[in-house]
Amino acid sequence: ELVATGHQADMIFRPGQRALSLRAGKLWHLLVKSASLDLTADRLHTIALADLYDSGIGHMTQAERIETLRELQTTLVEVRVPSPKVKGRMRVISGPLLSHVERDEDDRGDLVFEFSRTLRRVFADSPHWGVLSKRAVMAFESRYSLRLFEIIAVRVNHEHKTCETFALDELRARLGVPVGKLARWQDVKVKALDPAIAEVNQLAGFTVRYEPIKQGRAVSAVRLHWAKKPDPALKATKRELDGSRVGRKARRDGSAET
Repeated sequence: ELVATGHQADMIFRPGQRALSLRAGKLWHLLVKSASLDLTADRLHTIALADLYDSGIGHMTQAERIETLRELQTTLVEVRVPSPKVKGRMRVISGPLLSHVERDEDDRGDLVFEFSRTLRRVFADSPHWGVLSKRAVMAFESRYSLRLFEIIAVRVNHEHKTCETFALDELRARLGVPVGKLARWQDVKVKALDPAIAEVNQLAGFTVRYEPIKQGRAVSAVRLHWAKKPDPALKATKRELDGSRVGRKARRDGSAET
């Protein structure tokens, strides 16, 4: 299994920059898992490229690996944490995901990396953690699905909490919608939220639904509801993850024929 902190799942991408690609998002989770208990340590971490490719992410060409690592080094994220100075106020900390990378030129060596100071702070200060299904993470075919899965996975085990409301602009940022894209609620709904919810409901151990919140005639916020799946639904999810991904989308949208 994979783990994620609450602050990590709630990271917001800097306005104006491209959010993490699906491949970079999956690689990020594998690097976090590789660091294990040393997540907050100010040190270099090492993972063999052979182990990385055996982890479920699939083989990447050298060019793809270099580009994906550059994404993690150049993607700036922001996290809101309680202010240590003023009670009831928040402080914003920002930085790249990775501050240092060493890579061998071929696929037979090691990958050496270091989390940025910002990310070490995120790991250390997070009040709660979530367990993520590695098989689900590696199976997602949309970065919006992966981001939605992360957001809900760190919340689903909270007692007495089964929903949360996000301002529409905040939800766009959390999902990693590029600035200037999906400006209308209908675009967010059709191109990001509906497909992401469908894929998460198919592959995760929980279900998600949403409720648009209007201010006047316009949708200004979205309330996300979640619930753990009962055993029969969990067995169906396991069968889906055990089987071939061929035809998965057709099964998801009900267009598969028996």
